[in-house]
Amino acid sequence: MKTLVLCAGEGAPRAQEDAALVAWDDAAEGALRARGHHARTVAQVLGPGAGEAVDAAAVRWTKDWGRRPLLDGRSFRELYDWKGVSLWWFAELFLHHSTEATRFVRVIEVMHRLLDAERPDEVEAHGLPEDEARLVARTCTARAVLFQPGPTRASRRRAVSSVQRRARWNDLKARASAAKATLAGAPPVPTPGAPIALFLSHAAFWRERADTSAGESRTYEHYFDRLIPATGEDGALRPHVVAVGPRAAFRRRGLGQRLSDWLRLREGGAEYVHVNGYFRGQVAAEARRGAALARRIWCALAGRPAVREAFSHRGVSFADLAEADLAATVLLQIPWAIRSYEEMAAALAAVRPAVACLYAESSGWGRAALAACRAAGVPTVAVQHGIVYGNYYSYVHDADEAECPRPDRTAVFGEEARRLLVEMGRYRPESLVVTGSPKLDALEESARGWDAPALRASLGVGADERLLVVASRFRGIRRTHQAIGSALPDLLRAVDALGAVCLIKPHPAEAPEDYARVLRETGAQRTRVLPTSTDLLRLLYAADALVTVESLSAVEALVLDRPVVVLNAPTNLRAMVEAGVALGVPAGEDPTDRLYRVLFDRGTREVLRIAREAYRPEIAFGADGGATARIVALLRDVARGQGEAAAGERRVRVMGP
Repeated sequence: MKTLVLCAGEGAPRAQEDAALVAWDDAAEGALRARGHHARTVAQVLGPGAGEAVDAAAVRWTKDWGRRPLLDGRSFRELYDWKGVSLWWFAELFLHHSTEATRFVRVIEVMHRLLDAERPDEVEAHGLPEDEARLVARTCTARAVLFQPGPTRASRRRAVSSVQRRARWNDLKARASAAKATLAGAPPVPTPGAPIALFLSHAAFWRERADTSAGESRTYEHYFDRLIPATGEDGALRPHVVAVGPRAAFRRRGLGQRLSDWLRLREGGAEYVHVNGYFRGQVAAEARRGAALARRIWCALAGRPAVREAFSHRGVSFADLAEADLAATVLLQIPWAIRSYEEMAAALAAVRPAVACLYAESSGWGRAALAACRAAGVPTVAVQHGIVYGNYYSYVHDADEAECPRPDRTAVFGEEARRLLVEMGRYRPESLVVTGSPKLDALEESARGWDAPALRASLGVGADERLLVVASRFRGIRRTHQAIGSALPDLLRAVDALGAVCLIKPHPAEAPEDYARVLRETGAQRTRVLPTSTDLLRLLYAADALVTVESLSAVEALVLDRPVVVLNAPTNLRAMVEAGVALGVPAGEDPTDRLYRVLFDRGTREVLRIAREAYRPEIAFGADGGATARIVALLRDVARGQGEAAAGERRVRVMGP
């Protein structure tokens, strides 16, 4: 009789004959190894590519959820809209990324695959979170496999009542925001002149850097960078920026920043007008109407048999675990999406741009902005701002999803992103323009003026020392994104063993405290954490190699001709690893060998250099200083086309058919 034993957390069961031990998570794998147990991880049992297949199953589940008949044979997509825009396009993102539902789908999918691979007669579970143990038990029941429950860990459960309280609190905050916007007065509008290019930004991504030519600091937007000022240089267009969100990124936003945001009467500044300034009068009234609509939707769907049936996967139900997920999707996300749409509509009416330019266009806020632009007849241009990879949920579109808000044109970094958007997103090929990245403009030219030895000396790195730079998120932005936190202790030990120097540049949206804590816990001697404001490009130029998990810094390292090591592989940088451009270290493996090879082995470094040279056009087209000019030309062409179309419509109205 074969027994499959699943272990999670720090606990480990007694050794059993004919038992296959499988570590359910990283903590269990380490604990079992420390106790001398031979155990495989889930990834090792399921094999390469299984993680991507599990993610694909979660993507498919969410897409199918939107089509399931819920009321009178009609789906969510068909039932609920706001001014002609289906509310599903906003609900799906929240349901997929911000609820527990897709975690439950992944647990069920993984368990089915484990049963297929191991063919056990019975399954035991030790130390799993209570909700996951329950799903494992239900999957075993569905497959007619005996399940023996073991000790479980408490799992955090969000109650429907807590979601309802948060929704009421959001209503109160919205009323306060409307009063604040009314007191502040109408946001400033551009003076008459050249046509406006409206840039949509996030307030948290405005930075300052030294301008060596002027001898002073200059404010810039982290993702748009030189694109905003360059748009106004020839006088054909004038840039005007509207920003959303708090000034401090959510993960770094403490009580002080929250109070500062609330006490500041006008949230914008010289750089931008904040979208909250439009949340007054009719916009606030429409938002209240949207919140009332969300409450009606919740009352219509809560407890319906068809809705409960929708929360299941491969014959395993989790409706009892997901009640709060539906409540949050309806009561929290939908009012926010409607407010975002109305704020954007008001901004468009006030600014009257000839073209709108944005990044993060596939996010909930991006979709709301695109929908408002479409309703107002304003053409849109999106600029790629991160890595596009397979199963990137918000970019995945089925054949019947043409109505999902998407930009009229999209500027992408290279051929790889273009190919993915056509294949998985069903983008029209003619809507995609390969421009390269504004952030990489003139990078090589600037780097020619940098002094690597001087940079290394300023960082306290000796001329004969090997320097690794770490640029990644400590925690994943969502479950489909990997992060470096779990791999950091092994990396720090490897750095000490090799005698290298490691400098960590925290992600702009994260604080350095988590890195500092791990350094203290491991007693790392040769690694330091740098301020978040440190110039990453200069760091990369000074470095011998980059270590990351899934960051755009890998592309920047590629352009600067620096080797890359990808931890916790496979990640969303798997294409670079598979192309031989980077060395991957599978999750849970010691990175020492790969680090040694990229730092000290000339043969490995040469092979990687040749691969980078061949691959660069795929992911970083141009890198010739021309990307900004190409995007400005695209904005100008799109704006001109809109102006010509408007003139044509006026002629038709005057002359008749």
